[in-house]
Amino acid sequence: MALQPVEELEFDEPTPEALLDVLASLAPGAWVNLLPEVEPGLEPPGRNLVVSLFTARGDDVPLVTWSAPADAGRRTTLGITHGSGPQALARLATAGLELRPGWLKVSDHPKRGLVVTVPADEDPAEALSWAISAAHALSTVPLTGSWLSRRFDP
Repeated sequence: MALQPVEELEFDEPTPEALLDVLASLAPGAWVNLLPEVEPGLEPPGRNLVVSLFTARGDDVPLVTWSAPADAGRRTTLGITHGSGPQALARLATAGLELRPGWLKVSDHPKRGLVVTVPADEDPAEALSWAISAAHALSTVPLTGSWLSRRFDP
């Protein structure tokens, strides 16, 4: 059975305040998936199952996941699945999007994506801005700047 989102919210990059309110109120262990809108007419074709199983890359359209810590005071986890290939963190650093002080890389895999943890005292607006900018940098298709967030509770 597929898990259904508890809440969906559309937002634009210049005005993420409503999403920041959602992120601030996440229950322990809850998460939010952020799905970007692709420029009309430039959507990537769907992949067939065989190609998906054997490719070493993720989807062309990035997916950002913000996971609240299970316990108060612990680190937030940010994940970005993408189709841009290996060594995403190195490419992000080249683009001026290196990890901030105190952030830790958990994984950087071409198919499963990039996962980092963020200190509990990090400004959520700064972390969100970095994640959105990183998604743009790792996307293989142009994004509009409009997003859909889907909140899931444990």
